[in-house]
Amino acid sequence: MTPVTRRRLSHVAGAACAVLAAGAALADETAAPQTGRDYVVGGAIVSSVAHVGEADRRLSLSPAWAFQVGRFRLASGPAANLLSVGRETVDAGLSTVLVRQGGWRLSTSLRISEGRDSGGDALLQGLPDVRATLLGRVTASVDLGSRWSGSLSATQDLLGRGSGLGLGAGLGYRYPLSATTYWDASAGLGWGNALAHRTNFGISPEAAAASGRTAYVPGAGWDSASLGWSLTSALSERWVAYGGVGVSQLQGAAARSPLVGRRTVASASIGLAYRDRH
Repeated sequence: MTPVTRRRLSHVAGAACAVLAAGAALADETAAPQTGRDYVVGGAIVSSVAHVGEADRRLSLSPAWAFQVGRFRLASGPAANLLSVGRETVDAGLSTVLVRQGGWRLSTSLRISEGRDSGGDALLQGLPDVRATLLGRVTASVDLGSRWSGSLSATQDLLGRGSGLGLGAGLGYRYPLSATTYWDASAGLGWGNALAHRTNFGISPEAAAASGRTAYVPGAGWDSASLGWSLTSALSERWVAYGGVGVSQLQGAAARSPLVGRRTVASASIGLAYRDRH
């Protein structure tokens, strides 16, 4: 690692810590106290397939874990929402609520994007890998009546590794079946800037020349639409079962990319977790 890279990582880490620390300080004055030390540990069987590349559908065991200490949460995937109460959604990664006022919430989070390995996939042949990076997100959400909620989010690549800027809009509906069981329905739209699209869906002129392929340089725009349905049920005071199905469809320039194997993909999961809430 070069000195320049070390300095850049140090600056980014410092800025990330500063954002979360400032958020906690702001939350001290504007958000309701959260002093518990809660955790969730479990796993789910997931059936999924990616939009990009030719990889087949796979069945995998996905660990689910989440921890909360004071105002900070550290969580993986769907386990994040198993810690929450009511309709409040929680981002994966390290997160905290900055402001909570009535039905409004402003939160921030940090998470690691895994990147992409282009080796062994015919659609990605000759293209450079996409490096893992650190993503920072700010999310504003609001309760829309007794069961509806809406959200807007902005996600930025903090290490400058090509993931760029993404914006998202979501709409959610929660229906309680009993005191311990409820289902959620959700819909979302995603937008990405030109840098994000060129990294994830494009073929640069340099890569095209090296691989003998045709260059594809998409611009900014809407890139995805999604629908989801999930069911959560507390089997006892400590055990909770969860699962769901979802469908995602690429839009615009992302859908027209020569790297896309499937414009529309579906996923399903079912899991069991143990949680301790104080």
